[in-house]
Amino acid sequence: MAIKAHVTYFKGEFVASLSDGRRVGRQGWREMAHALFEIGVDSTAIEYPWSTGQRMITAGQQVALRAELRRLAHAPVTHIVNRHAAAA
Repeated sequence: MAIKAHVTYFKGEFVASLSDGRRVGRQGWREMAHALFEIGVDSTAIEYPWSTGQRMITAGQQVALRAELRRLAHAPVTHIVNRHAAAA
């Protein structure tokens, strides 16, 4: 079963509540995208709920986060070898 994420913005941090019960917090949308990618969240498995007292994630931030997840999913895998990136 795919892991789903509800991403909110609270007190200056993006917070993802995952369907498996975990919570992840990151300062920026790009860092959040990388964290979600490492966990295995697909770009189509993100929702952006809002409740009173929270700042709404802007449409631009939502698009950017999903786009970064798609980019990571399609990027070639690289390994660091002696401080040089080598394509796998």
